[in-house]
Amino acid sequence: MTENRPPTSDRKLSLVAPVVIGAIVIVLLAALLFLNREPKAPAPEPAPPPPPVVKPPPEKPGPQAGPLTRQDLIEGATLEAAAYSAGSGSPKALAEIKGRPFALRIPFGCEGPQVSPGPAQAFVEQDPAGKVTKLVARPGNWSALPMLQNFPSGAKPEAVEGFWLARPWSTSEACPPRRDVGAPATPTPTATQTLGLARLFEPGGSRLLRRDGRPYEFVRKTAVDQPPLAVSYRLVLEGRIATFPDGRTIRCAAESPDHRPICLYAVTFDRIAFETADGQSLAEWRE
Repeated sequence: MTENRPPTSDRKLSLVAPVVIGAIVIVLLAALLFLNREPKAPAPEPAPPPPPVVKPPPEKPGPQAGPLTRQDLIEGATLEAAAYSAGSGSPKALAEIKGRPFALRIPFGCEGPQVSPGPAQAFVEQDPAGKVTKLVARPGNWSALPMLQNFPSGAKPEAVEGFWLARPWSTSEACPPRRDVGAPATPTPTATQTLGLARLFEPGGSRLLRRDGRPYEFVRKTAVDQPPLAVSYRLVLEGRIATFPDGRTIRCAAESPDHRPICLYAVTFDRIAFETADGQSLAEWRE
C-alpha cells in the first residue's frame, strides 16, 4: 500500500522559507531601530588653555631733552611772530616747552670798555689806569611793554624784569666778527631789540629776587704788570620756561603791521653769571 507523505526535500524547503522570512524581518526591524535612534551629540571639545601672560620688559627711560638753546628760542619766537602777524593762534609746540630748562650765553664787551654805556644792558668799565675792570649787567624794567598788558583784572604782574637776546638773527654766542664795511650812503639806525626773557613777579609775592634797578656787578683789580682780564665776556642766563597769566609761554606785540613783532618768553632764572669768552667763570648768582 503506497504512503501519501510528501518527499523529504519538499519538507525541508517548506521549513527554510519561514526562517528566511523571519531573518529578513529581524534585519529590517534592526535597520529601522538604527535609523530612528537619535544621534548622540559629540562631546564638547575642551577649551584651549589661556595664553601665558607675558609681562613687557620695563621701559627704558628715553634720553632727557637738553636745555633749550639760543637757536631754539629764536626759532620759537619766529613762529610766534608769524602767528601774531597772521592773527592765528600760538603754535602748539610753544605751549609744550613750559618747564623746559634753557641755557644762554650773551656776549658783551665786544667793543672794549665803555666810557658812557648808555642804555646797554651789559657792558665793561675800566679805570683810566687799567687797574680796575668792572662788568655790569642791568636787567630791564619791562612792566609797561604792550605784550604785558591786557591781562584779566588782578592777573597783571606787579613787576617784570628781563634781558634781551641781542642780534636775534644770529645763533652765535660769540662776539660778531669785525668787517671793514664802507660807510653807507644813507645810514640807518641800529635794529631795535625784538626778543627777550622776562621774569614776572606776581602781586603780593616775594620781593627777594627783584632787582629793582640794582645791576649785577663784578669788579676785579689787576696789578700793573698783569694782562687784561679778557678781551670780551659773556652773560650767562640759565633757568626754565614759565608762563604768562594767560598760560602762554611767549607773547608778541607790534606797533603796526610794518614793524617786526617784539616777543618775550616768560622765564624763571636759576643762575646768572659772568664768564670770559673761553668759559672761565668770574661770578655767579643762584636764585
